[in-house]
Amino acid sequence: MDALVLSASVDRLRLVIPGSAETAELQWIENRWMSESGAAVEVGGMIAVEGVNPQYLCHSSQLKVRAAT
Repeated sequence: MDALVLSASVDRLRLVIPGSAETAELQWIENRWMSESGAAVEVGGMIAVEGVNPQYLCHSSQLKVRAAT
């Protein structure tokens, strides 16, 4: 599903999902993104916006896709 990132740090993503009245928050725990309910979430891709440093969202110096195992 598509979502819009409202805020991001190296260990948290706050999202708004179309059709949902609430915002969602993901936390980076044990090398995977986890939802507030404890479910592992796969982040399939992000599109950079001018002026945003994508390295801020990663734990290493290279941008990468993080997927739940």
